[in-house]
Amino acid sequence: MDPTIDITAADLALGDEGEDLWDELLPHLSPALSGNEAQFVGALEAAGRGFGLTQKVPMAELLDAYTLGCERIRERLLRGGGSDAEKLARSLLRLEHVSLTRLAAGYAEGLQDTIDRLRRLADESSPVDADSGAMKPAELGARLSLEVERCQRMDLPLGLVELAVDGELERHSPAHGGAMLHEVGTCLRESLRRYDSVGLTQDGAFVLVLPDISRRGLAGAAERIRRQVDSCAGHTRPEMTFALVHYDYVDASATEMLTTLGRSLREARDSDQPLAWA
Repeated sequence: MDPTIDITAADLALGDEGEDLWDELLPHLSPALSGNEAQFVGALEAAGRGFGLTQKVPMAELLDAYTLGCERIRERLLRGGGSDAEKLARSLLRLEHVSLTRLAAGYAEGLQDTIDRLRRLADESSPVDADSGAMKPAELGARLSLEVERCQRMDLPLGLVELAVDGELERHSPAHGGAMLHEVGTCLRESLRRYDSVGLTQDGAFVLVLPDISRRGLAGAAERIRRQVDSCAGHTRPEMTFALVHYDYVDASATEMLTTLGRSLREARDSDQPLAWA
């Protein structure tokens, strides 16, 4: 009879964390010592990942708990005697290096999963799009609403530019499209005045909010932005479509402005025109 079957995690006296670890491993120990290590190694990685996710136990302490558990199992085997005791003890010792490696790998995977989850939460809660650095659609709507109120209160004109790159720039584009999104977003932010704003529509087009600008100034800004984006893109040479709208007196809501601008952009695309005034 295999003497490892009678060993429990409590027998090893390793504390709560060590017992939690060995509770996962002991059911697979006997096959592992007989040469069938796959389930034992899988249990090691799963246990390591679980500890990495919770981070209740530092990895060094987890590795120590495994090593100490192995020592106590070997001691118990040798103390019990039997014809297979030394063979099983040697098998356990031989298994230790790969076991520690896989336990650490599982822990690292759990840490990475935690980092990825926190990064996703940060991206979701941020008002700024992670790829382009532009405001997300909801934030753009709120910012434009504030700008509309300010322009009405101070009797200032307001200009808007909607810019589509490569015809249809999807938010979850391949690596090339994602790199272009980043380059264009960076270029736009560097091209604007301190009090201008840049955001994204639900369709992934850029919207530039330019307060206190004349109609001629808006046209000039669009041409300057076209040249600068073209320069930023380098060899890529993106196709750009612009839609412009200007209000000498702001008498429309933010939603109406964005709707008008989006309609003009679609019309420009449909007619293969590089620029359209709303």
